Amino acid sequence: MKIPTRTQDRGFAFNITPLIDVVFLLIIFFLVASHFIRNETVERVELPLASQGKDDEESSTRLIITVMPSGEWKQGSTAISPEEFEQHLQGLVAQHGAAAIELRVRADRDVVYSKVEPILLTAARNGVTKVRFAVLKQAE
Repeated sequence: MKIPTRTQDRGFAFNITPLIDVVFLLIIFFLVASHFIRNETVERVELPLASQGKDDEESSTRLIITVMPSGEWKQGSTAISPEEFEQHLQGLVAQHGAAAIELRVRADRDVVYSKVEPILLTAARNGVTKVRFAVLKQAE
């Protein structure tokens, strides 16, 4: 019978490769999540009710303008002037083409049409024909 020889213990070794993978995945997740949170911040407004309408369709290039009860325009949570809106829209049209852009208007239900009309005129001047209004579906 052979007596087992004891090998020299070299200490405890960690394999940290999976740990590094998990950390990188978490970093990527939080970067993407923070990007979406920053870009999707919208002001709360009382949307008008509609008896008919279509569900939301995905659009590759959507520009959302919120018209506050005071008549102020916002893109996300940033106030935007009519001139800034037109410049931004022109840049999007130059980059993607007018047919690829969808303009979404979120107007408070108490806003008068004269506050929304300049948005529509600017879109028409720049060739944007996909204009949708955000509404709430009326309960039946």
